Amino acid sequence: MMERIIIDTDPGVDDAMAILLAVKAADRLKIEALTTVDGNVGIRQVTDNALSVLELCGADHIPVYRGADHPLGKDVAYSDDFHGSDGLGGVNIRPERLKTMEEPAVDYLVRAAAEHPGELTLVLLGPMTNAALAVRKDPGFAKNIRRLVVMGGAEHGGNMSPVAEFNFFHDPQAASEVFQAGFKEIVMVGLDATGKVYMTPAMRELLYLIGTPISRFIHKITRRYTDRRWEINRVMGCQLCDPLVAGYLIDPGILTLEDAHVEIETQGRCEGMSVVYRTKRYPELQANCKIAVDTDSRRFFDVFYLTQFPEYRTEINAMLDREFR
Repeated sequence: MMERIIIDTDPGVDDAMAILLAVKAADRLKIEALTTVDGNVGIRQVTDNALSVLELCGADHIPVYRGADHPLGKDVAYSDDFHGSDGLGGVNIRPERLKTMEEPAVDYLVRAAAEHPGELTLVLLGPMTNAALAVRKDPGFAKNIRRLVVMGGAEHGGNMSPVAEFNFFHDPQAASEVFQAGFKEIVMVGLDATGKVYMTPAMRELLYLIGTPISRFIHKITRRYTDRRWEINRVMGCQLCDPLVAGYLIDPGILTLEDAHVEIETQGRCEGMSVVYRTKRYPELQANCKIAVDTDSRRFFDVFYLTQFPEYRTEINAMLDREFR
């Protein structure tokens, strides 16, 4: 079944990879638009990055709407440790043809949801600021959206603090409001799931050897991403957080989901923490989302590589057979 999606994003190395993967899955996903949000870097840069990625993959038909430039109720705190000052690992590309739409992202989200009630999936790859503002603007917004698929949060641990994942940490107020807004379905793909999809050095090198503009671009933007993982965690490779969401949209069997009640801490030492109550253990609480509790890593990488580079099926399968034996 074709799923109609809006991708709300803050590109971001892994956001860019998720967009590229989703664009190539045109038989499964119809991308209605990209909306941009302040996150990995500032709104001007992430918007330029979104336009540039669409130009790179020839998806000029997908409109881009510029969104919120600041989280709700807190100061902006950027870090270029993983994504670089340009958000794309220092490649410094700029859009040459595409421009953003004049309509602000939040207005577009509210309008699109109202015009197509129950038809659109909103894919949140960055902080939830735009979604929260859409809920504030239109009380019916949550009911009009078919479902949310969110990259963010964690049941155990964090990457910005011992308990908080970046997207929720960057705008915890927005995340809290979205989870309380009454969306029909929320799928939360957090660090517990994304931690199981690491692009190893061999996987990354194959992208270089494939040698297409897209594969070389992914290889290049992941250089700093990979180096920082080694410097901080002594891990070889890089975690593909946002591409896992795109992979799940293409092949839902990649993830195992469980019902949960999730609350977001908005202040204090635990700011940005997603408190997860699996409802099979806490039946007195009403589930407000489904959380990803396990990942079929091989199945994901099959989707990631073969969707984008099907002409290299033999080489891809041989490499993945070695990596997952």
